[in-house]
Amino acid sequence: MIEYKVKVYEDGSTFWHLNGKLHREDGPAVEYSNGSKFWWLNGQRHREDGPAGEYADGGKFWWLNGQRHREDGPAVEYSNGSKFWWLNGQRHREDGPAGEYADGGKFWWLNGQRHREDGPAVEYSNGSKEWWLND
Repeated sequence: MIEYKVKVYEDGSTFWHLNGKLHREDGPAVEYSNGSKFWWLNGQRHREDGPAGEYADGGKFWWLNGQRHREDGPAVEYSNGSKFWWLNGQRHREDGPAGEYADGGKFWWLNGQRHREDGPAVEYSNGSKEWWLND
């Protein structure tokens, strides 16, 4: 049986530790009193079956083994509608922009580098554009 050291703060926020590291296998290792929740495993942000961070305002963040990572959608979803794709800790998306801002701005990244072969790699909401190949 795993024995956690659980710290509950005056405001009701709760943190689970194992061997001095944030860790919990059956739920979030950090639960703030405002409703935000964060999953950690062996001191690294990690969750395999959903976002590793869920903010009270609706924002969601996917992490795997301490790296931003999601294969089936954006790894970062802000409550304002902005979305960002990451794979193995690098900004990356092959079928569209890796960053879509709520204001309409779009940014193409491939393997952590600004990159787009069939158009501008950056499209700002004001209409400005930038072309990049391999950063």
